[in-house]
Amino acid sequence: MHRIKSLPLSEREEEIYKALSSGNLPDFLRKPVILKGSFKDALGEEHEVIYQAMPDYLAVGSNEDYCRIPMNPHTAQKLADLFGGSLITAKISDHIYDHATIKLAPFFYKPVANQNESVEKFVEHNNQIELQKKEAGGQNGQLIAGIKKDIILSHQLSDLSNKVIIYGWHQLDGKPIQPVYAGHVEWYVDYSHGIRLVSQLVKVDGKEIPISRILSDPILFKLISDEEEPVLQTRYLEKNSQQ
Repeated sequence: MHRIKSLPLSEREEEIYKALSSGNLPDFLRKPVILKGSFKDALGEEHEVIYQAMPDYLAVGSNEDYCRIPMNPHTAQKLADLFGGSLITAKISDHIYDHATIKLAPFFYKPVANQNESVEKFVEHNNQIELQKKEAGGQNGQLIAGIKKDIILSHQLSDLSNKVIIYGWHQLDGKPIQPVYAGHVEWYVDYSHGIRLVSQLVKVDGKEIPISRILSDPILFKLISDEEEPVLQTRYLEKNSQQ
């Protein structure tokens, strides 16, 4: 974290990708939590849905020395592709919060110039989360929530290819501080952003189906999305891939 703090944004993102893609992440993040629920499709028919989620947000380092690392959606998408995963939706974010073993209150920093976008603030926020987790008796590998805003997938991606869409930061009453928001440009990152991946393959009534297919299906999309339209663009596209 010290090494990347003075890098330009683009170089910082490259270093984050290099670190995580080479395996420089805590072992406990490699052990997904299995979550299940009963959800209705767009026709009102109920289905059993089982998916695997990372217990915490992407972090660089070892089990003993790590830092949760905010990044832009393109870096996150590249890592999701590499790991056979997917970014989540607002509905999945809510479901994860509901089933979290450790629920911590969001911790704010007042905006002062662009300090909240700095690596120093990423580290400071990570240290604060660790303090709260310790006070709550939490352990690495337990499903934790309430500590970051999620970068999410949404049907809005089809029209907002140059934006990052965020949601979450659930309070202890279960209500998210951040409604679905697409007001930031794609490269914007601050300490409150986090990346939680889920497996690309989801079991629906015992059958494995890719999240991308579920989200784009006019009937099944409701299983993992609370929006009114299917998600036709199910990933963040690099600029040179946008059409």
